[in-house]
Amino acid sequence: MKFQLGRKLSDLFVTVYIISTLFLRFYLEPQLNGHYLVSIALGAFALLFLWALARSKFINPSLFGLWPGEAEEEAALSEH
Repeated sequence: MKFQLGRKLSDLFVTVYIISTLFLRFYLEPQLNGHYLVSIALGAFALLFLWALARSKFINPSLFGLWPGEAEEEAALSEH
C-alpha cells in the first residue's frame, strides 16, 4: 500500500517545504561566516529530497493547477 498525497495537498506541502527551507538558509547564512557553498549544498539537498518525494509518487504537485495532470496530458495526446 502506497501513501500518496493529492494534488492540492502536494502543492501545499511543496510550498511550505520550500518556504521553510529558504527561511532556514536565510537564518543560517550569517552564522556560516561567508561559507556560501554550505548554504548552496543545503538548498541542493532540499531540492533533491523534494525530487525524490515526487519521483516516488508520494507527492503529486501541479503548481496550483498550472501544470497539467495525467488526465489532461492523455487527452491532449489523443487529440493529435
